[in-house]
Amino acid sequence: AAKKTVSVLESNPATTTKFEAFLGAITVSSFIVIWLSSAASPLILFISLREGYYKITAFIILITIIAYLPWKRGPISRCVQRFIDSNHPQYYNGVSIVFEGGEVPPSEHRQTFFAVHPHGAFCIGWALLFTCPTMHRVRFCFAPSLFASPFFRLFSRASAARPSMNAYLKNGEDCALPPGGFEEATLTSTSQDRVFIKKRYGFVRLCLKYGVAIRPVYVFGEGRLFSNVQGFWGNRLALNRFGIPTIIVWGRWFFPLLPKKGVKIYIVVGKPIVLPKIENPTKEEVAVWHNKYIVELKRIYDEYKEDAYGADEGKVAKVEVW
Repeated sequence: AAKKTVSVLESNPATTTKFEAFLGAITVSSFIVIWLSSAASPLILFISLREGYYKITAFIILITIIAYLPWKRGPISRCVQRFIDSNHPQYYNGVSIVFEGGEVPPSEHRQTFFAVHPHGAFCIGWALLFTCPTMHRVRFCFAPSLFASPFFRLFSRASAARPSMNAYLKNGEDCALPPGGFEEATLTSTSQDRVFIKKRYGFVRLCLKYGVAIRPVYVFGEGRLFSNVQGFWGNRLALNRFGIPTIIVWGRWFFPLLPKKGVKIYIVVGKPIVLPKIENPTKEEVAVWHNKYIVELKRIYDEYKEDAYGADEGKVAKVEVW
């Protein structure tokens, strides 16, 4: 049977000029530098104070003040987002974003939680969704450690901390989050697709509490953008539990923070899993819906892997569920 999908983004590498690809490279590398500087901002501030780099110190303090002011998205923010949305996809060997079931925001009226996999080294698929005009009404939530940083806070006004997530969903907002977190980033591999979800019950519990539908999202190609040291999983995943990233990644040889070229990104937003509203769900009830979520995530992978990777590679591709 033909798949019922709606495509909201299709970038064609055959029509991309070198200048457009260059702008795409600038956009994605800027995003990654901001990501890293956000994680390292406390250390950067400490070193600048200790070594007497007071201009850097003043800059960080100024950005912090601006980031923590209670402003809302305005014309400057929208212009930046349009620039990113126009140029970022041009870097890759094609980008597609498709929605299953014909339900595309904001035409659908059901409150929705978008669970994005895999995290990858730097959440590139998540970033493409973040700037996609179709998703502008969705709150994209960052890890609390990143949200506390002034640099990332300039881009998003949403934290993945449990009290914040409760407030967003209680207010009837749509949210997006990569539930695999740092653990899923640690597991990223160019040769094996992996998701970290077996122990991630929190988002299912929240969605049951407020009766929010969940849409599993799979980003094919995410793991192929950066090489990552493999192994030592026990030690690395243990550090992840304390909010410490343990990825050791590199992209292109001349600039390791730039993703590898020639990778096609194919993002599938699954059809909604409609959950009942259970104010205080039991562990058993959470487990039932969590299992249904994993089954649906695996279905999306198996159903679309040939569209993403081609018939030959797609037939043998498998996703590991951790």
